[in-house]
Amino acid sequence: MSVRAVKLDVYRTAIPMRGFQHAAAKRELAEAVVVRLELADGRQGWGETHPRAYVTGETLDGVVADLRNIVWPAIAGRDLRPGESAGPVGRLPTVLNRNASGRCLNAAACAVELAAADALLDEADWAKLRQGAKEQSANYPPADAGGFTGGRPVQEAPAVRRGMLPNAATRLPVRVSGVLGSADPARTARQLLKMRLFGLRDFKLKLGFANDVDRANLSAVCRKIGKAVAAGKCTLRVDVNGAWTDEQTPQRVVELKAAGVCAVEQPAFCSAAELAALAGRCELPLIADESLLTMADAKALLAAGPRVWWNIRISKNGGLARSLALARLAAERGIPFVVGCMVGESGILSAAQRRLLEIAPRPRFLEGNYGRFLLRDDLTRPSLRFGYAGRLKTLRGTGLGMKVNLAKLARLGQLIESLGPPL
Repeated sequence: MSVRAVKLDVYRTAIPMRGFQHAAAKRELAEAVVVRLELADGRQGWGETHPRAYVTGETLDGVVADLRNIVWPAIAGRDLRPGESAGPVGRLPTVLNRNASGRCLNAAACAVELAAADALLDEADWAKLRQGAKEQSANYPPADAGGFTGGRPVQEAPAVRRGMLPNAATRLPVRVSGVLGSADPARTARQLLKMRLFGLRDFKLKLGFANDVDRANLSAVCRKIGKAVAAGKCTLRVDVNGAWTDEQTPQRVVELKAAGVCAVEQPAFCSAAELAALAGRCELPLIADESLLTMADAKALLAAGPRVWWNIRISKNGGLARSLALARLAAERGIPFVVGCMVGESGILSAAQRRLLEIAPRPRFLEGNYGRFLLRDDLTRPSLRFGYAGRLKTLRGTGLGMKVNLAKLARLGQLIESLGPPL
C-alpha cells in the first residue's frame, strides 16, 4: 500500500544542559533540529538531528534550509514504503544525503529518516530486523585488536566475541561509557567518582586542552582507576577532538599507552586516508570520528584494518540505515567500533540509538542515552537515560519506542517551517 509524505514540520530546539566541554566546543545549550513527518494515512513520526560545523560541515540554519530546499522536495508526495528489499533497515526510504555538488547532508537526512522510522515501523518490523541480525551474527569474525592491547585486553572483552548481539530480552548486553570532559581537573575527578559509584566501568577522557590541563586530567583519572585498568576491571580511552597535529600524535600516543589507555579518538582533523596513514605510526589504535562520515570514508579506513576503530553516530552518519551499514561492514572486517552520540541528544535520538543496538552487531564501546544526566529537561516521555552500571533496557512498540511531550516541545522549541506537498 502506498504511503505518501504530506507534511514536514521543522522545529529548532534549545535544552539547557548541565555543562560539557571538550577541545572543539563548550556547551551550555543542546541545540537541535527536530522534525515531525506526517503521512497521508494520518500516521506521524518524529526525528532529531544535531549538526556540527566541525563534523559534517552542517549548521542549524543550514539543516533547516537543506530540509526545505533539497531533502523535502525529494520525498514530498512520494511513497515512503517501496519494496521489502529496500535498504538495510526494513522498508525505510533512502533519504538523500548529498546535494548536487556533493556537499554532505547527513544531519538533514538523519532527521527525516528517523521520522520515517518512527511513523512506519511497527513491532513486527523490528522483530524481523532483530531476527535477521541474529542470523547474520554467525558470519562475523571476532574483532581484531590489531596487535594492540592497552588496558583490558581487547580480545577478551565480551563486546567483541563472535556472535554476541542484542536480542529480544529486556536489557541490551552492552554498557554505556562515562565521558569525562572538563578544563578543570578537580571537576574531572569529581565526575569520575560519581560515575564509579554508579557502577560505570568504561571511560572516555576528553583531551586537547592545554598540555598542563591534559596531563593533570590524565593524572587525576589514573589515580582513581589506574589499578582497575591494569587489572582489566575498567577501560580508559581518550578523545582529542582534532586538537593535535600529525607530527605531535605518535609521541603523545606513547605517553598515553604507558598510562593504560586502549585507544585514541580523532587526534587530528584529517581525511580518512590521512588518519589511516597516521595510525601506522602510532602504538595504539586510533578511533575515527570526524574522519568517518560516509561509506567512502569507511572504505578508505579499511586500509588501516583494526589499527583504526570506528565511531558511528546516527546524526553524524546520516540515520539508522547508514549507521547500520557501517556497523555491519566493521563487523564483517573484524574492526572494533563504537556507537557514539552527539552531546545533548534528547530522548528522540536516544530511542533511535537503542533501536540501532537491537539490530546491529555489538559495539566495542557505547556512548549515549545520557538524558537528564546531561540535560536539565527533555522532549520525550519518558526521558531516556542509562541505568545503574550503564545498562540499557530495550524499547518495545511501534516506531522508535518513545513519545514526544508536546508541552515541553512548545517550551523548549520553536516551529520554524511547515512544509507541505509539492504544488
